[in-house]
Amino acid sequence: MTSGSPPWAVTRIANACVLLEIADAVVLTDPWFVKSWAFNEHATVAVEDLPPLTAIIGSHWVRDHWGMAELATYPHRATTPVYVAGENMVERATEAGFTNVQVLEWGQTRRLTDQVTLEAIADHDRDGLITTNYALTSPEARIFYGGETLELAALERYRESGDAFDAAIGPINGMRLLGRQLVVTAAQMMEATRILEAPVLVPIHYAHRSIWPFVKVGSSLTDLREARDGDIRIVELQAGERYAASL
Repeated sequence: MTSGSPPWAVTRIANACVLLEIADAVVLTDPWFVKSWAFNEHATVAVEDLPPLTAIIGSHWVRDHWGMAELATYPHRATTPVYVAGENMVERATEAGFTNVQVLEWGQTRRLTDQVTLEAIADHDRDGLITTNYALTSPEARIFYGGETLELAALERYRESGDAFDAAIGPINGMRLLGRQLVVTAAQMMEATRILEAPVLVPIHYAHRSIWPFVKVGSSLTDLREARDGDIRIVELQAGERYAASL
């Protein structure tokens, strides 16, 4: 981190895709640069607008979290490491031209730079389809990222031995597919933020449309505001908007 720069910053792109800056690392999460009728908004940041990335991380295998085909024009594919939740995510990344793609099992870590470490945190495994949360840690900040967070019990187990966080970035719309919950609701993400002892919550994953009778959106930003509790600060970002934490 250079003198005067924030300890961390985040730019919301679309769905669960954010550009996360921490110390000397710039990390892209759950790439999604697709314009789809299934969403109420689209990315305003284009692939060609991306800076050189320290890494790309993927939390979940479903296409709206792992739109790697659109990154085939990203110029640094040969030198940018990609870390994924499961083997079923590797093929899309390699087809897009990325040559360093690694599966991180829960509990494994990678040093992204001299200052920043990435850790894979357990969430859930449904018949071998794995969803992973991540911790990014520098000397000045510790950030939680969950693209498809669901299991609060897993976070509670993690916090029994893991350190608290400075911020949580996580989903809030409680999506259900044919009645099965896929991701936390707004109230549950607020509870997750309390479990992580993070004073800041940056909500993501809330632009889906309900598609009856298959997909139902269970909560919204309005529900998150109503679930606000204690000293947790909610940082709402429009697509393309950047937030930088204070020193």
